[in-house]
Amino acid sequence: MKTFFAGGFLYNPKTQEVLLHKRDDKTDINPNKWAFFGGLSEGDETPVQTFIREMYEELSIKFSKNEVIHLCDYENMERNTHRYSFYAVSDKKKEEMELGEGADFAWIPLDNVFKLDATQKTLDDLNIFIKKL
Repeated sequence: MKTFFAGGFLYNPKTQEVLLHKRDDKTDINPNKWAFFGGLSEGDETPVQTFIREMYEELSIKFSKNEVIHLCDYENMERNTHRYSFYAVSDKKKEEMELGEGADFAWIPLDNVFKLDATQKTLDDLNIFIKKL
């Protein structure tokens, strides 16, 4: 299987917030931007397995396959790869997670996500999410 991107976010329906990742300035791709947690697939991983692994690597939290909700997927022409976006419902406190890479992460109210300096794909996918709510 060709390498693909799988990523996403956590959603707290009680507070109407999403947990997003602030990229650091050490990356070549979208430095200092808000984005989804995620990364490229490894070996023969499925998109869901990639998302679960990335969430563990980046936040030290584990999810089962049945907790992961598919949001959308499409060909990312800019990166010449397929993009899979997922989310999981959670009310975990920031203090219960440990950042594995990047500059920061935060629970962002849905009303404020489009005010962030975020990647365009993150904003596009969040727009899809909001329309589905």
